[in-house]
Amino acid sequence: MMYEYDLIVVGAGPYGRSIAAHATAAGLHLRLLGRRTQRAALPVDERKVTAVRPYGRDGFEVVTADGESMRTRTVALALGPNPLTEPALPAREFPPHSPCGEADRAGPAPARHKRFYAAHPALFRRLPTFVRVLLTDRPTGPMSGGTTRYRASTDRVTVLSMPVRRRLSRTPDAPPWVDTRFESAHPGLFFAGLLTAAFFGPAIRSAHGAEFTARRVLKGVRRRLGTRPR
Repeated sequence: MMYEYDLIVVGAGPYGRSIAAHATAAGLHLRLLGRRTQRAALPVDERKVTAVRPYGRDGFEVVTADGESMRTRTVALALGPNPLTEPALPAREFPPHSPCGEADRAGPAPARHKRFYAAHPALFRRLPTFVRVLLTDRPTGPMSGGTTRYRASTDRVTVLSMPVRRRLSRTPDAPPWVDTRFESAHPGLFFAGLLTAAFFGPAIRSAHGAEFTARRVLKGVRRRLGTRPR
């Protein structure tokens, strides 16, 4: 099975650019797609990605809006806040078992805990799930008529087919599960940015976590590429 790329990064924000820079320095053959948010040192293909689907035994096909199809061994989805944004709801309207609802009922995490885990995202990942929920704040921001809410859930990753999304998390309202190298339950598919904040904590709420994420993702990608010959 022939693949054109070792890695395709979808998303050209700080997380996508950081992953692409680390992968380029490691000698991987890659493509960076996404809307350019600021000047980037690497070339960015700004066409919209409409589909990311499994291809062959262990790869992926990435399709752009104009119909081009690219085949790659691994994919990193570094989605920004736009596809995750929706109007905020009162705390009582959150689903009873959602991470946001649990965090709201528990109250905001103490500032000292947030500062500590912002500096130590790897330690945050090792905490039990219920502790991570208690320490996770619901990110909000100003919006006409109220506030915005970032719903970092699997059902927002619409470029992935439904069978793949179902594999990523047990419920559509939950974020996709990722391991310590940001690899999802679908081998070779990595996530970065807000979709991983539930696992790596406050550092991922801003560009502060991009360097940490990129180093971990690169390790995961290189491990995945080494499991079978290209």
